[in-house]
Order: sequence, then structure tokens, then C-alpha cells
Amino acid sequence: MLTFLSVVLSAVLISQALAIPLTPTSPDSSNNVPRDASPDIGTFNIVSARELELIARGGTGSVTVTPTQYDSEYLVPVQVGPASTAKTYKLDLDTGSNQFIIYGPSQTIVEPVTIGGITVSQTVQFQPNSGQFQTDTTSDGILGLAFSSGSSPKTFFENAAPSLAQSLFTVNLKKAAPGTLTFGTIETTQYTGAITYVSVNTANGWWEITSNGYAIGSGAFVSASIDALIDTGTTLLYLPTTIVSAYYAKVAGSKYDSTQGGYTFPCSATLPSITLGIGSYRAVAPGNYLNYAPVSSTTCFGGVQRNTGIGFSIFGTVFLKSQFVVFKGPGSPMVGFAAKPL
Repeated sequence: MLTFLSVVLSAVLISQALAIPLTPTSPDSSNNVPRDASPDIGTFNIVSARELELIARGGTGSVTVTPTQYDSEYLVPVQVGPASTAKTYKLDLDTGSNQFIIYGPSQTIVEPVTIGGITVSQTVQFQPNSGQFQTDTTSDGILGLAFSSGSSPKTFFENAAPSLAQSLFTVNLKKAAPGTLTFGTIETTQYTGAITYVSVNTANGWWEITSNGYAIGSGAFVSASIDALIDTGTTLLYLPTTIVSAYYAKVAGSKYDSTQGGYTFPCSATLPSITLGIGSYRAVAPGNYLNYAPVSSTTCFGGVQRNTGIGFSIFGTVFLKSQFVVFKGPGSPMVGFAAKPL
């Protein structure tokens, strides 16, 4: 049985643009990934000419991302090291972080890193799984795909962008099922209709957009300016208090439970959908996507929660898994949304 009192919001550290994944603590979780306490990688590896030839030019690549329990994280298989000796790690897909972190004894190295057939020379930070990462027991580390700052190394995407057919990646997460992370191309079979793009504010190093409003269930669309991070490293959908209060007013038996740190409701309740405006597009997350996880046999924890104390909203994976999302950049960045089969 989960308790959410200690569930930590994916806090954003402005100086590093680092989002800490929100992960429920479950004593009987079966999703723990074994840690490698002594990774067999040198402190510094010079990428050979042959390995550099393997870096795709005009390339594309795609890889399966696998959700953990309750879709709390989406894990990407990442190969680190020369092809002949590479080790595979399962990293948390995190567009709210600019860091490439593997949990292990502290060191920083440069190694060939391959994701979905795309190889780059990448700075990799090994950090102990403690402190700000101590709640993450399901992944081997973080694959940060936000924007680097002057003091931080380039991200995998920034390193790969010059060699990609198109300077973009797409995220197609699924509910309780494997999804897809694709670099360099937009696969038209993964979405329906048109893709609507909006500009990105990168001042803080994030994929940060402004949504133009919302609707709850079949209610009318309400125009509003919602500053939001598009963050695959955060599980929940964090919105302004007024919107969240209006949402749970439509859910019979719901209440704000301070002991759990958020809104709960009877698991038997029917949740309304929520719609967020992305330019002219109306992105709809069905109600059944917004029931995050059980607190007990009869009570569930909501996937929509207040952004109190954060200063902005976060569109986390309970929302993003209902959409097909395109991240264009790093120059003149944009984010695109489209509907898809659910």
C-alpha cells in the first residue's frame, strides 16, 4: 500500500535545471533496478576515429521506453562505453533535467553513449543514489534532455542534433505500456491530425511553454495563461489551485488530504477529462489517465495536483502520455502536440 506523505514533487533547481523524478515509495515494489556499485568504465575514454564514424549523420533512431509501477517513471535503455564493452543502463527519461546521471561512485567521464542507434561522445556524471536522488529506486539514473547552461555539459540531444536528419526528438508515452522515444524524425503513424507547435522559453533551461487555457470534462474552455514545463521526469500534472479546485469539485467524494499531501478520492469515482490549450490545439487527457495510484483498497491519489509553492505549472506524464509530443531545437526551440490513438 502506498503512502504519499513522502512523495516528493519533481523539484526544479533553477541553477542546474534539474528535475528530481517523482517516485512513489512502495515497500513491495517489484520494479527495483539493481545498482552497479563499481561500474566497469574508465575515468576518461578517448573516442576512437572508428567510433566517431558510428555517429549517425543525417540519422534517425528510435528506442522503446518502459514505464515503472503506476507509470511513475519511463525508462530508456542507454548503452555507455565503446561498442565492444558497452554497458546498458535504464535511465529515467527526463525533459525537465539537463544532466546525464548514472547512480554510482562519484566521477565524471566522457564516453560513447548510444540511444536507439544514435551515438555521441557524452559527458556522464556518476553520483551516489542518495540525497536528492534517494527516492529513486526504479532507475539507474537520469537521461536529461532539457537545455545545458554555460556551466553544464551538453545534453545527449544537443550533442546528437547536428548529426540528426531533423533536429528534434519525439516522445510517445503510453499508459501502463511501452512507448517510444525517437530522434531525428517524426513518425506519422504515431499521431493523428496535425501537430500544433508553440514557442519555448529557455531562459531557465527548460522546455517551458505558455498554455492558453483549460476545460474540465465537457465544460466550456476557459482562457487563462498557464506557464508550464513540459517534463517527462515529473509524474503528475501540477496546475494552479483555482483549476485544481474546480476539477475536484466535479469528483464525488474527493478531498484534499494533508496526510497524503494532495487530493484523494474514492477509487470507484468517475474522473472528468481535462483539456489544456496548446495554441489552437486542445489537448485532452481522459479521466482514467488522471487516477494516479491507490492509497488504500478504496482510496486513490489524484494525478492532478496544485502547483502551490512552485511558481509555475508542470505538465507531467499523467498528461503527456495522452499526447504525441515533439521537441524541436536546440536552436529556436518549439514544442509540438498532436492527438494519438489511446
